[in-house]
Amino acid sequence: MKKKMISMLLVSAMAVSLFAGCGTNKEADNSQGTGTQEEAQESQKGDENSITVLVESGSPAEALANETAADFEKETGCKVVVDAVAYTGMYDKLSTEIKAGEAAHDVGCLDVVWLAAFKDAIEPVNGADTSDFLPTLEESGTLDGNLLGYPMWVNAKVLIYRKDLIPEEKVPKTWEEYQALAKELAKDDMYGTTVFGSGTDAVCSFLDFACQAGAKGLVFGEDGKVNITDQAYVDALKFMVENANADYTPADSLSTAATESQELFTNGKVAMQLNWSHQYPAAVEALGADKVGCAPMIAGSAGIGATTGPWYECVMKNSANKEMALKYVEYMYEHNGEYMDLTLKIAGRKSVYEKAGNEAGKEHTKAVLETLASEQSQARPMVTAWAQIEEVLVGVVESSLGGGDIEAALESAASEIEAISR
Repeated sequence: MKKKMISMLLVSAMAVSLFAGCGTNKEADNSQGTGTQEEAQESQKGDENSITVLVESGSPAEALANETAADFEKETGCKVVVDAVAYTGMYDKLSTEIKAGEAAHDVGCLDVVWLAAFKDAIEPVNGADTSDFLPTLEESGTLDGNLLGYPMWVNAKVLIYRKDLIPEEKVPKTWEEYQALAKELAKDDMYGTTVFGSGTDAVCSFLDFACQAGAKGLVFGEDGKVNITDQAYVDALKFMVENANADYTPADSLSTAATESQELFTNGKVAMQLNWSHQYPAAVEALGADKVGCAPMIAGSAGIGATTGPWYECVMKNSANKEMALKYVEYMYEHNGEYMDLTLKIAGRKSVYEKAGNEAGKEHTKAVLETLASEQSQARPMVTAWAQIEEVLVGVVESSLGGGDIEAALESAASEIEAISR
């Protein structure tokens, strides 16, 4: 019989604020930054010996920017002022200064979903050597033929499972195997798996399954037209609804996202989950390496596939110190491997992932490489109105998991997205 909500656990988990971007989480860092607000204001005047870098507060970007600033200054003579801003304020802050024609920031560490909105304010880096970019990262960072930045990291969902309960030969590779094993593993005190039905994580899961079901271009097809009424999206939602209604998942999928699922997993209440790759090292730390395994994303009828969540380090066109800003983003790309030493253990270079895959506690990097190398793994669309479109898609998932008609929800959403995109 389907279990009731695990109220105390999830109420606690839901109280934790999430990053707004797909598949991101906060990097705990107690440093005070490398520059004061006054220094940031001074750098805005175009001091050739100083650059200001916009980062998300509490993120790996802030941590590594602070850790490398002194060495960059020693190497170049240029001081790095780190301006750390909460995710929810980064977009507005950058938008305001761009509209005003100001050069408040020389470098911006940006979520991929913002690149389309800021493309005219970003200096292309078309001469960059992209041979070591992880799969999908050159494509997702390129708009109108211009590469807009160097990748910092990418996240994608992988299968994280209890390897003390699931032998290697039984690790699921397909939708059918995943559902069958979830049913087999469900017990009175443990669910087989979870369903993400809350917020942006729900949208990313929906798009993951659409990739696996054969979607070509996410939300918008290769012809540029809205494609979410295609069969791949219908199949993706049906798969989510089947799992949400099954006895092997928690009853409150509409309140479950990455954080809640991870809480359940690390508290021994879930046998496996499709979660962001950075949750693997956290689970190993919580449960022990002998109890946690990981594998590539599962495959639907079109194969393995996932939607990606990359961030890029970009030079702003209005920078008064553009040459030094470019040196800085190149320097940070050279030091990309140092992201692997931070809590999330994600980065943006193929060589970094290949090396990390041989290290204990970083096995998720192999799963990510295989997932990203799949033909069906895709970035979210590069459109300026993504935030509004994502809200529409949240409604589609919530309606479907709540018992609404799937095809009707997709038809309605397609009309809304077409209107938004005009």
